[in-house]
Amino acid sequence: MSAATIIAHAFGEGADLYTTVLNTTSESTAAELRKAYYKRALVYHPDKLSSSLSEQELEDAKLKFQAVSVAYEILSNPDKRKEYDESGELDDGDDNDDFGEGKSGTHMWTDYFRGMFGKVKTSDIDDFEAKYKLSDEERDDVLKYYTMFKGDLNKMLQCVMLASEIDKSRWVQDFIRPAIQSGTVKDYSEKLERTLGVVVMEHEI
Repeated sequence: MSAATIIAHAFGEGADLYTTVLNTTSESTAAELRKAYYKRALVYHPDKLSSSLSEQELEDAKLKFQAVSVAYEILSNPDKRKEYDESGELDDGDDNDDFGEGKSGTHMWTDYFRGMFGKVKTSDIDDFEAKYKLSDEERDDVLKYYTMFKGDLNKMLQCVMLASEIDKSRWVQDFIRPAIQSGTVKDYSEKLERTLGVVVMEHEI
């Protein structure tokens, strides 16, 4: 299976490796690409997925994890990145390069993914989560998606890293309220009330 096919299955035909798959920009430095890859891998890593997900949702997440790994493998290679930047397309022959000699495309990708799953361990994710929660980076992400979704906390849960239902009230208390009070973000109190799960009094916001 080619890189183009894997990306298309996970993120759709013509998905951009930078913006869609790795959630970064084409101007990203090598270090920024690594950070973007790490973040996305954490989101889709099998060991951190909710046990309540359906079999199809788990399979979709696995496909996305694989696609994220493929995208980073391509963009972390200067020659492949240059080629992609110039053409905006993936070569269907990518499964024949750099993944072992004398193997079929399927076997090469199987070996590659086995290696990729081992690179991001559960302990790495736990360490990252401990540093991310309550950090400036989490605050920036929360306020970014708060503005993007106009206060819809449910949609924010789908985008902020390592988020769960219990984070909603903390976000409002620690990040959103102070930002509204300082005028950094707009006041979407109504939407907050509807999506928080508890009543948020107007004077509190």
